[in-house]
Amino acid sequence: MKSISSSIIDDKNKNGIGIIPFLTSGFPNVEITKDIILKLVDEKLCSAIEIGIPFSDPIAEGKTIQRSSSVALKNGVTIDSTLKTISEINEYNKDTPIISMGYYNPIIKIGLDNFFSGCKQSGVNGVIIADIPNTELEIIQNTANKYQIETIPLVPLNASDTTVEHACKIGQGFIYCVSVLGVTGTREKLSKDLSKKVNQVNNFSEIPVAVGFGISRNSHIKELKKYADAAVIGSAIIDVISSSENNEIDNVVKFIKGLLK
Repeated sequence: MKSISSSIIDDKNKNGIGIIPFLTSGFPNVEITKDIILKLVDEKLCSAIEIGIPFSDPIAEGKTIQRSSSVALKNGVTIDSTLKTISEINEYNKDTPIISMGYYNPIIKIGLDNFFSGCKQSGVNGVIIADIPNTELEIIQNTANKYQIETIPLVPLNASDTTVEHACKIGQGFIYCVSVLGVTGTREKLSKDLSKKVNQVNNFSEIPVAVGFGISRNSHIKELKKYADAAVIGSAIIDVISSSENNEIDNVVKFIKGLLK
């Protein structure tokens, strides 16, 4: 399987940008999550897949992903069941890196060693922990690296040079540049400060830079091609799934193809 960085760079060179779809594990149910991911992999529409572990208090998320987490939790989805789903996906997926995204409380509850060893066994390539500072992430890397799991730092739009430099120093896989001052959710326009922030990150980064939070339109992707290596698409995909009746898979594929036109 490709590394996260090399997969993004390959798609940047081929298509002008890498695409990292986000899906909440178990939304609207486990089988549909799995089927959407396998279809995206089969269609070669993603540089990596980000799979969110549902949590009852996802502070970085807007209403769309909060709602999907609530549904998934009612479906009984946990860290263990998410890793089981990833393991089943990787029986067929041989090329596309998988990133798990979660919050610190459920992870620390089962223990860092248990979490990262479970990630390793299921074939997870990278981890995003949305609610800890990068100084804490650096400490966690000691455990993650033991299991060859990359840890991906987030860089907020208002991050100082010192914060950006530190994130790039410890960054693995890619640097996740947050496009808004706020939570996830679709938006009409990208921040006018975003290109400046990505360029600031690029000054320090030796690995790809991806932009996420609010990316939902073809016009966003066209703009990001000018300065970013990848785009993370989350809430917009959850919205597509929510508005679908029985054709979630085809609708998500159609949506992502539309972004890349």
